[in-house]
Amino acid sequence: PSGTISNMPWRRSGVKHHNNEIYIDIIEEIDAIIDVLGNVISYDVNGSIQVQSNLSGVPDLLLTFKDPNIIDDCSFHPCIRYSRYESEQVLSFVPPDGNFTLMRYRVKPSVIS
Repeated sequence: PSGTISNMPWRRSGVKHHNNEIYIDIIEEIDAIIDVLGNVISYDVNGSIQVQSNLSGVPDLLLTFKDPNIIDDCSFHPCIRYSRYESEQVLSFVPPDGNFTLMRYRVKPSVIS
């Protein structure tokens, strides 16, 4: 399409912002079943990384995790370089302009207990 960078259809070419800024929110939801005695019967933690990007040009970003081994069942925005995540467990990407979901994931149950 017109105005896009050929290998990055999620980002227009020539993007310019007066204030270059990016906001990243990590949102996690805990679902649990607790019995009347307060014992946890089951639980699950799901999360997403929400981004608001207002960066000029073609920014190449890297997001690392303190402990990537706790992350399971991931789904990624097309801007993520999946091969790099598989080999190094880092998120390397050129973000789209505006709001988007970078990643959805589940926390491994063995880590929670």
